[in-house]
Amino acid sequence: MIHMEISDKQFQMDSLDGLRGFAALLVVFSHTSNQGAFFLPLLDLSGVGKSGVFLFFLLSSFLLTLPLLRKGKDIFTFPVMSHYWQRRFFRIYPLYTLYLLLGVVSTWILVTFIGKSGRGIPFELTWFEFLKHLALLEGKGVTWSIAVEFKFYFILPILILVIVYIRQFGTAAIVSLLTFLMIASQIISPQSESLTNDARLLPYMPIFILGIFIAVLHEHINKNKPNHKVMMTLKWLGFIGVIGVIIMTPVIYSKITGVSVPKNYFHKQFIAYSIFWSFIILSAVNIDGIIQKLFSIKILRFYGTLSFSLYLFHPVYISLLMRLNLNSYLAAWLVLLSSTITAYLTFVILEKPISRYKLKFKSDPSQVKL
Repeated sequence: MIHMEISDKQFQMDSLDGLRGFAALLVVFSHTSNQGAFFLPLLDLSGVGKSGVFLFFLLSSFLLTLPLLRKGKDIFTFPVMSHYWQRRFFRIYPLYTLYLLLGVVSTWILVTFIGKSGRGIPFELTWFEFLKHLALLEGKGVTWSIAVEFKFYFILPILILVIVYIRQFGTAAIVSLLTFLMIASQIISPQSESLTNDARLLPYMPIFILGIFIAVLHEHINKNKPNHKVMMTLKWLGFIGVIGVIIMTPVIYSKITGVSVPKNYFHKQFIAYSIFWSFIILSAVNIDGIIQKLFSIKILRFYGTLSFSLYLFHPVYISLLMRLNLNSYLAAWLVLLSSTITAYLTFVILEKPISRYKLKFKSDPSQVKL
C-alpha cells in the first residue's frame, strides 16, 4: 500500500484521501459509461464525471484553506508563499508538461510518418497550443480542470488573508463575506451560462468558495467542542449529501422521475453538487461513522494517491480500447487496469520523487508546513 507522501502529514485525513480516489473513479466510470462500456450490468454512470471534477475542486479548496488559515497574517511572508507555490507547482506542472508533450510529439509523429492529421495522444496539440496550455489559457480533453484549479491557487491566499482580518468580528462576518462572494459570482457569471469544459475560473467560483467555507466551519468545530446536537446534524447532513449526489446521477434521476434526461443534465448545477459534497466532507472528517469508514478504505485511498495521473491518462486508454471492439465489460475493466498501472508508474517514477524536491533559500521554506 502506497501512502500520501505528496501531502502534508499534518493535514492528511484518510477519509479525504479516499474521497479523492472516489472522485477519480467517478470520472473514469463516467467516461467509460459514456462510451457504452460498463464495469457491471446496469452500472451506467454516464454524466457523473463532472460531479467527480467538482469534488476535486472542493477538496482542493478545503485542504489548501486549512493550513493557510493557521498561518494567519503571516500568509504573505516569503517562506510561506515560497513553500505554497513550490508545492503547487511541483504537484501539477512536471506531469502536466510531460502529458502535453506527449500530445505534441504524437501529433507530429502521426502527421509526419503515418499521414494522419487531426489526431494525437491524448489529443492533437501544436506547439502554440502547448504554450497556451502551460499558460492556463486553454484546456483540451480533461486539462480544462487543471487550468481552472491552478488559477484558483493565485487568488486563494488573498481570500484567506481577508478572512483572517475579518474573523475577529466573528464567524457571522466570514459567512457574510463568503455569501456575498457566492452571490457576486452568480451575478457576474451565472452557472447556467457556463461553457462545456470551461477553462475559466469564474464560473466555478461557487465550488471553491464553498470549499473555503467548510474549511472555516471545520476549524470552528475543532476549536469549540461541539455538543451532541451538532454532531448528529453533521451525521445526517452527510447522509443527505450521499442521497443528493446519487439522485443527481442522470440514469437514477430518470428512473425516479419517469422523465428521461440527457447525461449532461446536471453538468451546470455547480452549487447543488457543491452543497451535497460539502455535507459529505464535513461528515467524513468530523463523524466517526459509516461515511468516514467508507471513504477510508484502502482501495479508495490507493486511488486517492494516484488520482492525478489516473485522471490524466484514462482517456488515452478509453480511446485506444474502444477501437478494438471488445466486449463492453472487458473494455471497461481493461481501461481501469491500464490506467491504474500507468498512474502507479508515473507516481513512483515522477510524482513522488519530484514532491520531495525543494528550492533552498536563506529563509528555508521547508520549515513552513503547508
